[in-house]
Amino acid sequence: MLVVAVGLFALWAAPGSAQAPTTTTLTFFEPSSGGNFKVIDNAPKSPTKNLESRRYRFSVGDEIIFSQRLLTAAGGQRVGTLYADLKVVRGRTFNSIVVMGQGTYALNNGDEIVVHALVQLAATDVKLAVTGGTGAYAGARGSVASHNNPDDSSTDTITLLP
Repeated sequence: MLVVAVGLFALWAAPGSAQAPTTTTLTFFEPSSGGNFKVIDNAPKSPTKNLESRRYRFSVGDEIIFSQRLLTAAGGQRVGTLYADLKVVRGRTFNSIVVMGQGTYALNNGDEIVVHALVQLAATDVKLAVTGGTGAYAGARGSVASHNNPDDSSTDTITLLP
């Protein structure tokens, strides 16, 4: 009788545990214009202040702070803003610098997704780690694959783990 009861319990409990949690994927588009970008040139200073100059030089400890609108797609609806604070840890030119820092995808509904990265800034594809969030994304973990498009826009695909 006990064997039958255990067997019936196993059959009753199985359907509820058969579903595996799934990942969540979000995609945001960062247009090439409309953002704010600031470089803080800490000592040793660059020989020129003009970021467009071939003579401009980054040094370890320089900071890059930016914000950019987040859209659903190119020309799409605005859904939030990406804020980032990065520090140069290696390299001297824009095409060679490696930065480390954090960012926040601040969504219009008040939810946030927080990321951390160590990336070569000018790379076509970069990966970031999702380290947390707020609201619907509280305790979030996962990754971001950011693709820099030829027109200087970016497409960010966030994959959140269950």
